[in-house]
Amino acid sequence: MQHTAMLDFRTCFDARKDIVSLLKQEQSSGVDTGADTGVPRQVRVLGQERDGAVLYTWSDVSPYRQDDVVVSHIGLYEPISKVNTVLFVHEKLVNLVNCTVNQERTLLGFTTQEKAATSSSGSPSWHSEGRHHAQVYRSYLAEVQPANRVFYLNIERDNYLMVQFLHGKGQGYGDTSSKESHMLFLIHKELIGLYHMKLSRVGYSGVEMCGQPRTEVLAKRFQWAQWDHQRQRLYYLSQKKKNSNSKMTFTCMQFYEKHPPEVMMEVQVPIYLPPEVSKAPSTYEHLPLSKKVTDQKLLCEVMTLPGGSLCICYQHPIMNPDDHHGQEEDIGEYDVVDIEYSVFMLHRGTALHCCMPGFARLEAVNIKLHFFPFNDYILVFSPGHLLHLLNVAAEFEPCHHIVWHGQGVPNLPSPSSDGPSLTTFLRERAGLCVYDCRQDIAYRVSVSKEGFADVFAGCYLPSTRLAIMHYAAVHHKDSSLSRLLVGKMCNDIGSPEVSSLLTEFLVGTTYNAMRRQLDMRILPLLQFTSTETGRGQLEKNEKGQQLARITYNSMRDFVQMKYSKVDKPNSDGNFWEHLRYNLQKLSIADMWPRFNTTSLQQHINAANQEAAFADDIVEGRVRSSSLLKRISDSARRAFSGSSTPRKGSMGGYAVLTFLNAAERDLEQDRVVGMTVEHLTNHLSRYLPRETRIKVLNVAREFVSCQLQQAKQLLQFIWTSLGFPPDGYLTSNVGEPGRPAESELFHMTERFYMAAQELCFPLPNGFKTFFTTLGFRCLDSHVFLQYVDRGVLHFTDDFRDMVMEDLGDDRDNSEMKLNIVSRLPKALTGLQQWNHPISTRFLSKQYVSSLLLEGEDLGWAAQPRRVSLSDSYSTTSSQDSSEDDSVDAHVHFPPLATLMKLLQMKEPNTKRHSRSGRYVDLKFVEQSALQQTKQEYGTNLSNVSF
Repeated sequence: MQHTAMLDFRTCFDARKDIVSLLKQEQSSGVDTGADTGVPRQVRVLGQERDGAVLYTWSDVSPYRQDDVVVSHIGLYEPISKVNTVLFVHEKLVNLVNCTVNQERTLLGFTTQEKAATSSSGSPSWHSEGRHHAQVYRSYLAEVQPANRVFYLNIERDNYLMVQFLHGKGQGYGDTSSKESHMLFLIHKELIGLYHMKLSRVGYSGVEMCGQPRTEVLAKRFQWAQWDHQRQRLYYLSQKKKNSNSKMTFTCMQFYEKHPPEVMMEVQVPIYLPPEVSKAPSTYEHLPLSKKVTDQKLLCEVMTLPGGSLCICYQHPIMNPDDHHGQEEDIGEYDVVDIEYSVFMLHRGTALHCCMPGFARLEAVNIKLHFFPFNDYILVFSPGHLLHLLNVAAEFEPCHHIVWHGQGVPNLPSPSSDGPSLTTFLRERAGLCVYDCRQDIAYRVSVSKEGFADVFAGCYLPSTRLAIMHYAAVHHKDSSLSRLLVGKMCNDIGSPEVSSLLTEFLVGTTYNAMRRQLDMRILPLLQFTSTETGRGQLEKNEKGQQLARITYNSMRDFVQMKYSKVDKPNSDGNFWEHLRYNLQKLSIADMWPRFNTTSLQQHINAANQEAAFADDIVEGRVRSSSLLKRISDSARRAFSGSSTPRKGSMGGYAVLTFLNAAERDLEQDRVVGMTVEHLTNHLSRYLPRETRIKVLNVAREFVSCQLQQAKQLLQFIWTSLGFPPDGYLTSNVGEPGRPAESELFHMTERFYMAAQELCFPLPNGFKTFFTTLGFRCLDSHVFLQYVDRGVLHFTDDFRDMVMEDLGDDRDNSEMKLNIVSRLPKALTGLQQWNHPISTRFLSKQYVSSLLLEGEDLGWAAQPRRVSLSDSYSTTSSQDSSEDDSVDAHVHFPPLATLMKLLQMKEPNTKRHSRSGRYVDLKFVEQSALQQTKQEYGTNLSNVSF
């Protein structure tokens, strides 16, 4: 089955089109860009600054020389405004590998890779760690406004050098009495330093350095480093011991505008230096836009998510065949390896480990995993091979990871057999953008709703479908994806997974609606998924082959944060406060359980029994205890609130025209009231500082959201099966159901099962709607089995429709009798049913109550079940009119004698029914004569006593 790709990649920047075309336009318009027609331009992106400006280089003729020598140029391109600026023209052609500009765009730092200076013997010079390379790295600093001096930083290494200016929120970073610019410099495996450069003005807008820069060493001997220019943070890994088998120490350093940098966290992580990295000279990829200083074989990425989530993503190394015994033939055809990666969730003190078995070594060494933050997830992506979405945000316990391999995984074109190399591209308000370093193209990444729906319908494992439903219900921004998934479920109603998927929808969407209204202190106490969390996952394909295995390990004893001595403004809001709160919460997380509605079942059953007992004590009038009074009050508030459209529900407001909102269900009132009471107690227990009225309002809002999401799901089911949004069911209950209505019934049955499992409140009018559907779509015997098992329920509205719409032929009369005999108050149904069976029964009941002096049989009591075989054959109600009645005093004296006896015992009051019919001696007399006439005809002399 062909699947649509799960993610959409849409081009948002193309260096060849955007930059080259702009250079051509400026050259044709006479703008001095250093371009000369006929000279091939080799535009290559170097880096990107915090504001999204792209630094790039190209080779062209120098405008400052007369000999037409091709030199290197450095330009700055702003993708939003599409403005291009030439920053620097070098005096020769060099290989630029890194570039940065300060916030005022007056100073430019760059690194080149050049040939090493040769010694007197003609061999390359020796450099760090006793090795010599043919290529070395050198860093420079240039004044570009105005174009003035170029400074060599007097640093030459065979290990990679990176320079990076610090940026602040406003212009003039480090705004002091003497303007300063600050520039990081990183020498791989050696040190991390910081340049402080004082600046002075030249002319109106020019700036130049004054005096020697002040240097500061921040760290030494690191193996890996990553600069986060959005948040002005530096992450690095170092080894405290020189032993390659020792764990790495992860350090996070935060930079501020007006304060010295500060180490915020240090933690040991089980990342080990690969032997080929520790023993051999380092190799570097020089990827554009990459802000990492590391050997290309050490694949690590740090990323943050909203809410104080900090993760270290690490792909475990695989021995290359070229490094294994030196010969590729020694590997063998059956050398199969596992691709593994780990995500260290420092905010949760947990490590996630994923193992993907069954890859040939020659294939595995070329599969590079790319890690990106994607909404509340971490995207693990290898184009054309695999796509994992890891649910690791701090707000949730890790669960429901989406794991997908093969069709549906997007593929990107690449001129290299190694596939594309991707890095993050900054673009304001564009979400996740990735940059293909081999194609020089940036893509905006978004969810393909059609792709997710195709994978949802075609995946093999139920866990994958459940994970996609969880993503749609909790994490997707609107309800459009959920609507598509419900539509896919409606195409496979018989699947045993449908009820669990609907359960996840109800729980997830309710939490999603609540999270937009509550603060972070209350949300950890609310249920966000219907399944158990933290269990790990085992993913397989349709052949039973294992695709991935996800497990967890605890790191709580190793993760600690350092506290700031002073309150410093953070460039990323309250990230560190949120992270510190998440770490403090770890110690009490197990003692703070989330509220689970399934635990309410026994309490609801007890409340139903109490209500039934009260009904038995007082005829039809409930003698409410204090508990039932509180339940009734909570239900009234919840139902009144759910009828009003509210913000926070998923994408619009469900208006269910096919339900009677005026119908009330006492059983659902008890579900609502019990939920409010127990959630209030739960919140009060773990949030003792909150007032009782506040947690009570939260509980009521929770139930209102439950009802709103139940309506939303019913609306999705209704429209997915082809019914118009404002449509109704056929008004005649006796009309057989159409195939679409039969599908609607079975899907509604799955919904009802999910709601019952969760103790989820149902909207007003649902029971009548559900029972009516079942009556029209099921065989009569099956329908009665549904009723006897408590799935379908008789309501007053359904009883009225049956009595009005069904005729009184033999089959319908038998069905009416079965329905009446199952009513909680059968006498009411009999009084409404204008049929000889009901007339006979009511007359006998009345006569018995008169003859048994001192014994009140009670009209509300449950009557015995009457069978048609025990009574006379039925006729239509038209045949039972009073016009055919016979005067008992004239034609049937025995009846007259009985009537006189009963008249002496008859009470003065008459008992009326809801339909207006009342039972008295006249009613009994007419009923007896009518019955006798039907059995024996008009000649009453043949009646045997």
